Order: sequence, then C-alpha cells, then structure tokens
Amino acid sequence: MASRTSLPPETPNIDGAIALLESDDHQVRQFVAYLLGQVRDPRAVDPLIQTLHDPHVGVRGAAANALGNLRAKRALPYLRPLLKDPNPQLIVWVAFALTMLGDDQFDLIVRALQSDDVDVRRSGVLAMRQLGDPRAIEPLRQLRGDHARRFETDTTVEAAATNALFSLGYDGAL
Repeated sequence: MASRTSLPPETPNIDGAIALLESDDHQVRQFVAYLLGQVRDPRAVDPLIQTLHDPHVGVRGAAANALGNLRAKRALPYLRPLLKDPNPQLIVWVAFALTMLGDDQFDLIVRALQSDDVDVRRSGVLAMRQLGDPRAIEPLRQLRGDHARRFETDTTVEAAATNALFSLGYDGAL
C-alpha cells in the first residue's frame, strides 16, 4: 500500500482577503469580513474597523463579529456608537463584539431573542453560541416552541437554539 503524504497547510492570504473588503459585491465583503475574524490575524483589525462604515449593514455586522473574534480592544470606540443604529441585527453583532471585548452587552443579545423578527432572533442565537457564555442557557431555553424559519428550507429558531445549547455543553432538552 502506498503511503500518503500530506501537504502542509496553506497559509491564508490575509493581504489578498483584506483587499477583497473593497469589492463591489457586498456579499464578498461580508464573507471576507467574517472569514478575517475566523483567521484572527491582527493585520485585519484596522481594515475591519474601516469596514464598520460600509454602506451594507450585513458587511458592518460581519466586521463587528470579526473584531469581537479578534479581541480587538482598539475597536471599542468605533463599535459603541453602532449600538444606536436603527438595524436590530447590526446591534446584535455589535453587542456580541463588545461583550467579547469586555464591555458586557449580553442583555442586548437576550433582548434580540425576544424580537418579533425571526432574522434578529436567529442572529441572537448565533451570537449566544459564539459567545460560549453559560448565561445563554436560560434565554435559549425560552425559545422552546419557536418554529419560525427565515426561509422554507431553514431550520426553526427552536432547532438553532437547541444546537447552540449543545455547543454550550447543556445536555437537557429545550
């Protein structure tokens, strides 16, 4: 049997990704902002701070999420004013970032779970999951019976909350 050789892991092209934050396509900018938060390279902090001014709210939300994941404390003064944005989904992601950076806005995320808007509730569930904070268990349990979906093939809010609870180590049922 032939032996397998494994290739060394690719080093992400951070500079190339940062350049894509200037794409004409808002979906590309949003995806790249999110990915930069996952890679956690400090070179992305300043470009992501600039991206907080993007005209598309989804891009701003992804940039806030990324800055929280990067633990970029220098982003605090740029994030705090966004808590006054009229878009409730953006507020969820800014509250997530601020909480990750030590400026606890957990209560704003809890409020998102009570929103009439299914998109806001789903953002709140995802933010709770990413935070990994045990305070999320009881608010997530309150979503029992929430069978709303963002679109037909999506899981229910209840199913998303159950998944978040499992990721938090909660093994009880909703």
